[in-house]
Amino acid sequence: MQLKRIFTSLLMTICVLVSPLALAHEGHDHSHWTSPILHALFLLSLAAVGLACIFALYKAISRSSSRES
Repeated sequence: MQLKRIFTSLLMTICVLVSPLALAHEGHDHSHWTSPILHALFLLSLAAVGLACIFALYKAISRSSSRES
């Protein structure tokens, strides 16, 4: 039951943070020379957050399974 609550909270947080309105705005310029660097940093930060969430879920699952044993 705890894992379902964690997953639901994580899903809701992702939905709130990744708003379509926040992804593009007036003046979002893909032709600027810093655009590839900034997009790469953004994608790396998303990957880092994803890995942190997976690690936290792994630790939570391993703790709950060790308590049941």
